[in-house]
Amino acid sequence: MTCRLSPLSSAVALAAAAALWSPSTRAADPTTADCLAASEVSLKLGNAHKLRTERSQLLVCAAPSCPVDIRKECLRRVDEVNAAIPTLVFEARDASGADLSAVKVTMDGEVLAERLEGTPLSLDPGEHTFVFETAGQLALTKALVIREAEKDRRESITFGPNGAPASPASPLTAATPALPAAAGEPLSTAHPPPPPRQGLGTQRIVALAAGGLGLVGLGIGAGLGLSARSQYNDANTICPGTVCPSQDAVDKSKSAAQKGNIATAAFIVGGLGVGAGVVLWLTGAPAHTQIGIGPTSVTMRMSW
Repeated sequence: MTCRLSPLSSAVALAAAAALWSPSTRAADPTTADCLAASEVSLKLGNAHKLRTERSQLLVCAAPSCPVDIRKECLRRVDEVNAAIPTLVFEARDASGADLSAVKVTMDGEVLAERLEGTPLSLDPGEHTFVFETAGQLALTKALVIREAEKDRRESITFGPNGAPASPASPLTAATPALPAAAGEPLSTAHPPPPPRQGLGTQRIVALAAGGLGLVGLGIGAGLGLSARSQYNDANTICPGTVCPSQDAVDKSKSAAQKGNIATAAFIVGGLGVGAGVVLWLTGAPAHTQIGIGPTSVTMRMSW
């Protein structure tokens, strides 16, 4: 790739090279070997995007003591590197918004400036971490991605409360503190109101009714069963065999059988009624239950 030097940039490069060749530094003029080495190193630095160091090596091989061909090539590349080096202008302010100049700027551990003068700072492209320090303030750190050939980019830095992250606001729904008691009035401790007492409930009332009817059925069944048993014994006394000549004994035997059937039905109905009452009672939750567990017992207390 060929690139023609602009008059201004060429003049700058020539001035820098001339400074190296001035009588005061002629003793340190680079040799041909130095010129060749600087040219080779500058190529490696360019590939690594170390543009500022690349430029310093190009100024070495652009010295008048270097061979003409090497000198011309290095001068040409100085112009290209100068165009590619990005520059950045930092603006620092305090909490009140006033400008600050006494700010030390460090990039990746390298001091870029002891103070800010409002002039552009030459940087290498890539991601860098900057640290800003000024008297009486905490140091600020800022990470920036610098792009190649980006010129005079401006970045603002603010020290103090305005530069600190804002703290989250307190919620407006915070609990209101309790008001103190009036003078001479004793402080009282609030207790939660006792749970309201509830009635038996429809299910428990039905359970009681079913259980009561069941008990009545069991009682009727027991009475009829005893009566049937008595009549059956009387009939067997009159007619011990299979054939009974007495009509009274036959009637007693039939009556005993009927009462026995009714007693059996009453027992069945009574048992179902008592069972249904128990189930309805147990499945109806009490209004308030307390359970106490001791070393050898479990106590349950229910109230309604």
